[in-house]
Amino acid sequence: MATQKLIRWSAIAWLLSALTGIIYTLLIPSDYAENAVLSSLWTPMHALATASYILFPFGLVGVYLVQADKAGRIGSIGYVLAFFGTSMLVAQVVVATWILPVIALQPNAPKTAFEMLDPAGPLAAFSSVILFAYLPAGIGLILIGIATMRAGVLPRWAGLLLIISTVLEFAVLFGQPGELIVKVGDVALDVAKVWFVYALWSQKGAMAMQPKAAM
Repeated sequence: MATQKLIRWSAIAWLLSALTGIIYTLLIPSDYAENAVLSSLWTPMHALATASYILFPFGLVGVYLVQADKAGRIGSIGYVLAFFGTSMLVAQVVVATWILPVIALQPNAPKTAFEMLDPAGPLAAFSSVILFAYLPAGIGLILIGIATMRAGVLPRWAGLLLIISTVLEFAVLFGQPGELIVKVGDVALDVAKVWFVYALWSQKGAMAMQPKAAM
């Protein structure tokens, strides 16, 4: 019963993560627009993104627990990597929300958020660590997608969408030409979250969460 409640709460966390993530993706100014960090939308939208990122690892808990028996080692490794990586990425949106606007006010500061977070920019050490965090986060989510498709407990197509959206997210590493691709990946990831949430709350998900009969 406790596990069932945990899974349901984690589903709520992922639903809220998806909703805040979609609002952020649709309304946030471009990271490549000059002085975008000083716009009226920058801080509130990134505050939503912060909430989305914080809630994300909690949603992973339910996705893992509901299919742990069938997801195997791939699912376990994917969960650990994704939880660790996405938790580290929370720091990036926190800095983007409240630190970058302060940096933008300094003399001779970079004009765009992308330049501020570039590993060669004013936050070089921090940006390098965050760049490294994309690796376990991305690999972990891809492994969870693969495990979901193999386990057959949650919708296989949702697992595939998780893989596709994660691959699209990696376009952020290639600069401005990938910004639109990243936004498509963001929306696809949030759609995948909602799909997983629906499955967790559906009859099939409820059956999977029932405690096993005593032997």
